[in-house]
Amino acid sequence: MAVFVNGQTLVVSAVGPGKLHLLSYESNGGLPNHVGYLPTSKTGETRFLISHSYTFTKFAFFWEGSGEAVYGIGTSLVRQPVGTSWDSASLASWGSPTITTANVTSQLTSALTCDNQITAFIIPDLI
Repeated sequence: MAVFVNGQTLVVSAVGPGKLHLLSYESNGGLPNHVGYLPTSKTGETRFLISHSYTFTKFAFFWEGSGEAVYGIGTSLVRQPVGTSWDSASLASWGSPTITTANVTSQLTSALTCDNQITAFIIPDLI
C-alpha cells in the first residue's frame, strides 16, 4: 500500500528541540520546489504529521535537533531513523509503499522557501 492513501499517515516522532525540514519537489503542475522547516522547542517528544500536496510527487525530509527522530507509516509498529541532512534525507515518493534515503541537494537550488508553511504539522499531545 502506498504511503499517501486515505486513512494512513506518515508520522515523525522527534525528541528535544529542533526543526523538521521538508522539501516538496517534482511538481506535476509546473510549480517551483518548496522547502522549509517546522520548529519545536519541546524538550520531550514532538510528533509531526507529514502530509502531501497533489501538485508534488516527492517529499524529502530530515531532522535537525538535539535528540533522535524516527518515522512510522500508518499503523505499522516499525520505526526507522529519519535522515539528518539533505544529502541523506528520508524520501517519500508518490505511489511508493516505502521511505528511501536520497541526496536531494540539487533540488534545493530552485526551491521557494516556505518556513512554517510546509505540508507538515505538529500533532497535539492529546491526540
